[in-house]
Amino acid sequence: MGHFRKQMITFLVSSRCDLECEYCYVPKMGKLPPEHEAIDLEFAISGMKDFFNQNSSRAIRFFGAGEPTTEFDLMKEIKDEAHKIAGKELKVELQTNGYFSESIGDWIEKNVDVLWISCDGPPEIHDKQRPAKKKKPSSGIVLDNIKRFSKVKRMQTGIRATISPENFIIQKKLIEYFSELGIKFVCAAPSYSSTANPDIEKPPIVEFAKHFVPAFYLAKNKGMFYNTHLIVNFDEKVNVYCRACIPCPHLTTDGFVSCCDWALFGDKYLPGVLQQCVYGVWDKKSKCISYDADRIRVIQKRNTKVLETGFCENCEILPHCAGGCIGKTMVVSGDLYLPSVDWCKATRYLAKHIPLRQGRFPCLHS
Repeated sequence: MGHFRKQMITFLVSSRCDLECEYCYVPKMGKLPPEHEAIDLEFAISGMKDFFNQNSSRAIRFFGAGEPTTEFDLMKEIKDEAHKIAGKELKVELQTNGYFSESIGDWIEKNVDVLWISCDGPPEIHDKQRPAKKKKPSSGIVLDNIKRFSKVKRMQTGIRATISPENFIIQKKLIEYFSELGIKFVCAAPSYSSTANPDIEKPPIVEFAKHFVPAFYLAKNKGMFYNTHLIVNFDEKVNVYCRACIPCPHLTTDGFVSCCDWALFGDKYLPGVLQQCVYGVWDKKSKCISYDADRIRVIQKRNTKVLETGFCENCEILPHCAGGCIGKTMVVSGDLYLPSVDWCKATRYLAKHIPLRQGRFPCLHS
């Protein structure tokens, strides 16, 4: 199922986080003032109404520049407001670091339909890459929550793993580890070096891809699905990479609407090129959102028809790539319409080793 079909409104609930992940690029964008550390509830409701009026989807998603559960009461209010509009049709997704209490877990079990927990592997890997404040281990709480939710049958629970270059070669071991935890869905991404995070070691993404392939087939043999953003459209020909190109709204804590998870704030905090992803702003006085039609047109032109006249000309896998992830490629290439060469090499490699159009993928991450 083409990744763009996963249409929903995303609430970037909080810019605060209770972990200090070594590869996080958000702190480098600058510290937000207290009034911009959590999303405005009226803004969230207004954006939700606009989205539901314009789209048949009744899906909402909690994500964030920080950890959404740090604003747990706000999450609950937004969900309750969405339920008033969507009723039984409402679908709720949460992408979380998994570092939350049992009482928050109780609410998640009753109210969330799709849960992605970030975990980079066994404690020795996870605690190195994703420590709590003051470098304290976070794996104990995270693993307890993974084990809990892997047993909840009504929910789709998956793992979101960031793979550092030194761990590219152990992807099969990671699949074995997550399988033992009862997990059926894993989405992995190599850590990225970019203008948003120049301190991170630049990974050779094609090396990630080479070790992804055997892990993909191992997962398949175990009844699991191992995914990465590089292959999300391998099951169907598409015109655009993902819902960012529709665009579907991502509401920020500082009162802006962006199209992409990488555009986590308004223009003031984003690296220059990512500012093209921002297409709306909340007016607190009028209680409405002003949308920029020109920005929307620019975003919507990021499609295969435009790409095939430029960098992607004569690319045989363009219908299964569509230029790749907007955020991840444009912070490398510096241009909304110019894919990353590294991304292209890795995707081409994967397309040679993972058959295209072999049936719909069982889940879509983010």
